Amino acid sequence: MSRATIRRNVRFLDGENNEILGFWQNGSVLWSQIAEWMHITITLPSVQYAVFECLESGNPENPATNHGPSINLSGNNNAVHPGYYVVLSANGEPLDIPITEERAIPRSVSYNLSNPDPRIAAFRDRVRERDNCCVVTGVRAAAEDYTGFEAAHIFPVAHLDLWRSGQWSQRIEDDFHNMGDSKIHSVQNGILLVSHVHAFFDKYRIAINPDDNFKVTSFVEEYFGFDGRHMVLSNHPQPLRSLLKYHFRMAVLCNMKARGPEYDWDEDIPPGVDPVAEISNSKEGKLRFELVMAERLNSLVS
Repeated sequence: MSRATIRRNVRFLDGENNEILGFWQNGSVLWSQIAEWMHITITLPSVQYAVFECLESGNPENPATNHGPSINLSGNNNAVHPGYYVVLSANGEPLDIPITEERAIPRSVSYNLSNPDPRIAAFRDRVRERDNCCVVTGVRAAAEDYTGFEAAHIFPVAHLDLWRSGQWSQRIEDDFHNMGDSKIHSVQNGILLVSHVHAFFDKYRIAINPDDNFKVTSFVEEYFGFDGRHMVLSNHPQPLRSLLKYHFRMAVLCNMKARGPEYDWDEDIPPGVDPVAEISNSKEGKLRFELVMAERLNSLVS
């Protein structure tokens, strides 16, 4: 028997009583969404497995035998109740449940620069002008005072190589002249967020699903009320739906798998502390340092 050590109130087990998936239900997640999330994380065809509610109170000891009837996922708009569930074959027999090896692309919290490159400045100004509010909370900038608001890239600049290999620029319809050849600084790759929401977005703790009426899902326990909101839709050119969907997929991969969030770094660097030294000496410091440096370099060459 194995369990993830992170805080979760929904846990999915296999027939051997090992936790394979899970998340924190803040209230908005429906079973129909779980069908999509399992399609992302489980490599078996969905017809080969089924989900059953564990009937034992507390932490189950024999989920393969002590469970209720299978739960219909497709089109099921009932909310998922916190608790333990077991994933078995469609007829209720223990089954090896292979979990995808695909990982979310790592990203760190990006910060607005005081003296940005002209393309970054144009990106920021255009996102502000188009959205004029945090698209998650709906909080509006007062008299064009954007203190506490940040223009966030949906697809991180640090992964310019993946942006190019994925040919994302071909999907951008924006024809603004000053966004670089890669188009990664297009307003269609940006949304306006207040600073703490930006941190949640960059760390994959929240994501927006454009295929679910742009609903915001929080994958971890949170107290800000993001979960279940709907993104404030902006004027054209709107954020690219496929970019929001890609970020949502990354959030599912990052949070649902048994080990929990893959990149959960403390981004709170105290004033007066050398940020380079703080990042380099932190957990997975080399990766974090490379991401920060890649973002700054790619901002210049994109």
